[in-house]
Amino acid sequence: MSEHLLEMAGARVRVRDGKVEVLTEPAIRSCPLRQDLYGIKVESKETVKRVLEEHMAELGMYGPKRVLELEDKPVSFGASEILSDALTEGLIDAAVLVSEGAGTVVATRPEVLQAIGAHMTGLVKTEPIEEIQSGLEERGCILIDRQGTVDQVLGFERAVEAGYSRIAVSLAGHRADDARALRERERALGARATILAVHTTGISENEAQVLAECCDLVWSCASRSVREVAGGKALMQIGIAIPVFALTPMGKRLILNRAMHFSGQLVLHRAGLPVTPEGKQPEPLV
Repeated sequence: MSEHLLEMAGARVRVRDGKVEVLTEPAIRSCPLRQDLYGIKVESKETVKRVLEEHMAELGMYGPKRVLELEDKPVSFGASEILSDALTEGLIDAAVLVSEGAGTVVATRPEVLQAIGAHMTGLVKTEPIEEIQSGLEERGCILIDRQGTVDQVLGFERAVEAGYSRIAVSLAGHRADDARALRERERALGARATILAVHTTGISENEAQVLAECCDLVWSCASRSVREVAGGKALMQIGIAIPVFALTPMGKRLILNRAMHFSGQLVLHRAGLPVTPEGKQPEPLV
């Protein structure tokens, strides 16, 4: 039996022993991405619960039958999709991310990374699920411990200890200080950290400043601060509803690599950033 805390659509959610309890109202009323993926026009506790229960039914999330290999890439320019393609092309050697039931994980196989991250959202705290931990280890993943600890800096250090030198690290926006710490550790360890900031809804302007200074890619989610701060400093933006901002040449490379793997049509043109047309953004921006 286990308990997990996460955020979805800005709502705090608890999953305890396979049962979903939405603890707070969603912070956003609508999200273009969630409408596209799940058909949700207006967010509520009920929509949050429904989507999470669908993930649990389809992928075994938060339980012993968790799907740990996935080829499907539901989000055009999601973090897991970008990193899976980066692994495939050899742009990175390993990726540090979080999984429910396991905590911080170092993954090196694209299909395993995609399974972990495709529908993972805002994991705050997790407890061990033995089947997930052993399944990930059988697929070559490194766990930083068996207690489900979330520590991306330690995950980066473990990846370096394992011999990897080009390491992507995804972290939640409210852990902006970890981005700064990673920049300090990469210099000390002689390895490159490619930092991706996700789940940025509700972060402060100061946190957005840190992310813009330290990260390679930042997802805007429903964050006004990210759009204003990171958007103005970005070298490149992909998407207009949920803009993803590349702050470094490596960030641009990851986006363009994903574009090469993306089977749909795309348009690329010169523009002042950020491009955030009214009526196309999540509501409200927080």
